[in-house]
Amino acid sequence: MNDKLSRRDFGKGAAAAICWGAAGTSAPRLFAEQEIRWQRLSSSTGALPVPSTSREQTGDTIARLDKDSPATDFVISFRVVGPALVWYRRMPDKSWNRYIIEKEFLTIEAGGTSFDVDGDGNEDIIFGSDSQDNKVWWWENPYPNFDPNVPWKRHIIKDGGAKQHHDMIFADLKGTGKPQLIFWNQGAKTLFLAEIPKDPRNSGPWNLTPIYVGQAGEGIEGAARYAEGLFAYDIDGDGRLDLLAGNYWFRNEGNGNFRPIKIGAIGGRIRAGKLKPGKYPQIVIAPGDGNGPLMMYECADSADPTAPGAWIGHNLLDRDMIHGHSLELADIDGDGNLDIITAEQGKWTTLPNVLDNPNATAWILYGDGKGNFRTTILSAGEGWHDTKVADFDGDGDLDLLHKPYAWSAPRIDVWLNNDTGNVRPWVPVMAASVHHEVFNTPVGMELWSYRGQLAKDLPGTLGKIRSLGFTDVETASFYGRTAAEFHMLLQQKDLTCSSLIVTYQRLQSDPDGVTRDAKTVGASYVLTSGMPHGVDLTVDDVHKAAADFNTWGKNLKEQGLQFGYHPHGFEFVHTPKATLFDLLVAETQMEYVTFELDTFWFAHSGADPVCFMELYPTRFSLLHLKDLARGTKMDLTGKAPDQTSVALGQGELDWPAILREAKRIGISRYYIEDESAEAPEQVPRSMAYLRKLIY
Repeated sequence: MNDKLSRRDFGKGAAAAICWGAAGTSAPRLFAEQEIRWQRLSSSTGALPVPSTSREQTGDTIARLDKDSPATDFVISFRVVGPALVWYRRMPDKSWNRYIIEKEFLTIEAGGTSFDVDGDGNEDIIFGSDSQDNKVWWWENPYPNFDPNVPWKRHIIKDGGAKQHHDMIFADLKGTGKPQLIFWNQGAKTLFLAEIPKDPRNSGPWNLTPIYVGQAGEGIEGAARYAEGLFAYDIDGDGRLDLLAGNYWFRNEGNGNFRPIKIGAIGGRIRAGKLKPGKYPQIVIAPGDGNGPLMMYECADSADPTAPGAWIGHNLLDRDMIHGHSLELADIDGDGNLDIITAEQGKWTTLPNVLDNPNATAWILYGDGKGNFRTTILSAGEGWHDTKVADFDGDGDLDLLHKPYAWSAPRIDVWLNNDTGNVRPWVPVMAASVHHEVFNTPVGMELWSYRGQLAKDLPGTLGKIRSLGFTDVETASFYGRTAAEFHMLLQQKDLTCSSLIVTYQRLQSDPDGVTRDAKTVGASYVLTSGMPHGVDLTVDDVHKAAADFNTWGKNLKEQGLQFGYHPHGFEFVHTPKATLFDLLVAETQMEYVTFELDTFWFAHSGADPVCFMELYPTRFSLLHLKDLARGTKMDLTGKAPDQTSVALGQGELDWPAILREAKRIGISRYYIEDESAEAPEQVPRSMAYLRKLIY
C-alpha cells in the first residue's frame, strides 16, 4: 500500500471507527498549501445545544447513526445526573439537534465505541460503567424511527465481575470477518474479548474471554493509576490485526493468543500509523489520565520488532503533557500525510470552575510523511478530553470534536475545518411519533415588558396589551394603584392576572398582605424572583431561602395559592456535583414550591432550558418566553443590558426544542417578557413568530 494516505485513512490496518468515508460523502478537499481556518462553534454561545446539566462529561464516541446523512454524528456520555447519553445529529440547515439515547442516570466511563451489533445495517452505541459499577451495555439504533425524546433500547454485554471499563473497540482479531469487542476492565486489570452473540438483541450477558491480565504502563512515574488506551493495527504486516493497549503491542499470534511486547515506559492513549516511510508503522503514546511525554516509537526495518528494545522513542513536545487524554492520528490538512492531534485536560476535579491545569494546551503536529512535524498550538488555557476527529459537517474534510471533562461543563465545541463546504442534500428521517405542531397555546404578558408605558398611562397601556390579543398578565407592580384598583382596571380591559411577583422582603414582613393582594387581583401563583446574598450566592444562602420557601409555600397552599421561585441566573453557581440551583430544587418541597423558568436568564447563565426541564419535569409550572441576543456574554451576575433581550426567533435560543419540552412536561402558564426599550415594537414580532412556528 502506498505510504501516502487518503485523508479518509487513519493508517493501514486501523480498526478505529473511520466515519467520514461512507458512500455518498462529498469528495475530499485538500488544503495542504494554506493554513486551516478553523471555525469554532460552541454550546457556550448557543451554536450547539447544551449537552446536559451534568458537570462531568465522561466520554464521547463518533458514528454514522443517521446513515442517510453525509455528516458523522457524535455521542456524549455523562455521570452525576441523567441523561447518561445524548446524540448530536447534524441537520441540513447546518445546526445540530440533540437526541436522548439514555435518559436514566448511569455512571458511564470514557472510551465508548460504535458498531453495528445486531447486523441491521445501522451503527449502535457501546459504553461501559466507571469504577462505581460492573456493567457494559449497547444501545440499539432505532433507525429510521428517530425521536429526540424517546430513548434507545439498552442491552447488557457484561453484568458482574470487576468494575470500570475505560476504553473499548471493535476489531476482527480472530480473522472471522466479523469484528469482536475488546475492552479494558480496569478493576480486574484485564483485557477482555467478546464475540457478538448470534441474536444480540435477545442475548446477554455476552461470553467474555480474557486475552491479557496484568499491568500495562500504569502506576509508574507520572502515569495514570489504571491502564487505558486501545487501538488495532497490523504492526508487523503479517496480515493479522494486532492490538495496542496501554504501553504494549499485543502481537496476534493466531488461535486467540496474543504476545505482549513492551513499547513505551508508561501507558496511556495509544495510536499507530505510517508517519514516515519504512517497513513498520510508528506508535504514538500520550499519557492519558497521567502525566508524561508525548512519545513516538519506531522500529528500524532491519530490526526484529518483537525484540526487547527494538522500539526507539522520540519525545515530540518540548515539555511533558499533563493529563494528556486526547490523541488521534489523521490527515487533518489533506496533504496526504498523517498528522497528530493531541491535547491536555484543563480540569479533572469537580471543585469550583478553576482550571487544575492553567496551561492546558491542544496541539496539532502537522506531519510531512518523513517523520518530521510542524508543531502548532490550537488552543491554550482550556480543557480537552477524548478529542475526536471526523467530518462533522459532511463536506468531506476533517473537523474536531472538543469535549471537556469538567472545564466549563456542560459544554461541547466543534471546530470546523475551513468552515463548511459543499454538502450533498439529504432529508433526515423521523419516527412517526414526532409530530410537527403549530404553537397555539395561550400566552400571557409579563407587564415588566411595558414598565415605562404603564408608569405613564396604566389604563391606556393595558388597553394596548389587550388589543394585541393578550388576555392574561403577570405583574410585579400595581403601578401606583391598590390591588383592588389594579384589579378593576384589568377587568375594564378584559384582562386577568394569573401570577403576582413580590419581593423576598415583603414575604418576610407582610405575608398576610401578600395573600390578600394575590386574592384581590385573582392570581393563582405568588412568586419571588430573588434571595438575599452577597457578591456570590452561597450554600448557606440557599439553605436559608429553601427553608423560607417551604414555609411560605405551605402557608400559601393553605390559602389556595401556589408559591414559586423565578431564577435570575445567579443561582447557577457550580458546586462539586451540580449547581446551587440544583441544591435549591433538592431542598424545596414540590407540593409547596414550583419554579418559573425564564429562558433568557437560564441561557444567560449558561444553563440550557431544555436540559433543566428534562432533569426536573415536575418542578416547572410557568415559563417566560424571552430570547437572548446572539453573542451575548454569559455570566452569573443575574444582570444584563436591556438590549440583549430581543424578539423571539432573533436570538440564540432553540424555540422548537424549548416549546416541545415545555409541552411534554405540562407547563401551565406561558408569558412573553421583553426587557428591551424596544419591547413595544418587538412584542408583536415575537407573537408573529410564535404563530408561524412549527415544532
